[in-house]
Amino acid sequence: MGHRTTVTSPLLPVAPQDMVSQLLQRLEGSVNLEEAANPSVLLAMNLAGGDSDGPVHKWLLQEIKEEAVRSAQKDMTSGQVALHVLALLSSCQDPQRVHALEQTLDLIRVLQQKTDEEMAKLEAEGVPKTTLYSVALDTMALCLAEASGAQGPSVALAKQVLSPQSHLSVGTRAMVALALSCIYNYVELQDVRELLQEALWTVSNSFLDEQEKRNGMIGNIYSMGLALQVGEVPGDFTPLGSGTAPWPWPRCCQPWWAGPTWMRLAWTALPPRICPQANSWPCSQSWGHTAFPEVC
Repeated sequence: MGHRTTVTSPLLPVAPQDMVSQLLQRLEGSVNLEEAANPSVLLAMNLAGGDSDGPVHKWLLQEIKEEAVRSAQKDMTSGQVALHVLALLSSCQDPQRVHALEQTLDLIRVLQQKTDEEMAKLEAEGVPKTTLYSVALDTMALCLAEASGAQGPSVALAKQVLSPQSHLSVGTRAMVALALSCIYNYVELQDVRELLQEALWTVSNSFLDEQEKRNGMIGNIYSMGLALQVGEVPGDFTPLGSGTAPWPWPRCCQPWWAGPTWMRLAWTALPPRICPQANSWPCSQSWGHTAFPEVC
């Protein structure tokens, strides 16, 4: 397998606090109390260091909990459930115990059930119930929640990436790679680790090829953010923080997060060269956010 040589990554500037404040203002201003709460907005607000005691944050969190209790089991797709799981994790909430409307819901169990349905259809018909992008998002959410059911989907996703017959979009390949990067840290079987690593190299190399052919662009404006995060392949690439990566990595963000998966996700949400910093964080586990244009 042909592996590429990494190149030195320049240090990107730290965003001034006024830019972070403007970002938060725009996020809060986008919230319409007459419309359904968007879990991606809550994720982004948390990333930018928003006030968890502020009225908008409290409203979003409560609405997201209520919507999960009302609709997750019957009306949401697997990808929508995964987004709600990530929003709750980012707010230091336990997705296994979502309490609202005088009920308590295990959202991880719901996500696992819906992911199993996706996998059953994928195995039987060659396509999932929704999209491979959503299956990858499901897998990543299960992994970040440290649930036990993420390895099976990760193997299926890796095989999809490596199949000569698959023609996955940039966004789907990137989301798959993010999920596989997370799962890799928990896999013990050597053959599975090698499969995941090969899939990660395949995605990373395909992005480098596209970047070279298209003067730096990888996919479109939505998928570019995801693609840029596929910058570390476990076991071969130099670890984050060393100054090497296949393309520029926002190293100014690194002190924010405990693990590379959250760090990758976090950068995706931000406009170019905005990299907010935080002096403190209330959560025991750090988190991140990505925009998910392909989830429906």
